[in-house]
Amino acid sequence: MDDLALGLRRLGAAETRQQLVDAVWNLRDSAYDSPQLWTALTPETLFQALAEELEQVPDDSGQPLVHVLASALEKVLGPRLPG
Repeated sequence: MDDLALGLRRLGAAETRQQLVDAVWNLRDSAYDSPQLWTALTPETLFQALAEELEQVPDDSGQPLVHVLASALEKVLGPRLPG
């Protein structure tokens, strides 16, 4: 599996600090190894997707914000994932 898909999956599932760190390193590796997959990620697309995802989270959901970040990144980068 490529680093982008793996990093996004790990980011969305992260429950510990170490899992979060590992996911971020996977995403960094993807950005380094396959920069063409990251061309859709601009400050505007990131912040728009993040705001949209945050607006959908109920105040009392208890959902960790890292999961919201993962959803936002998947929204922006998902169309670039293979298969």
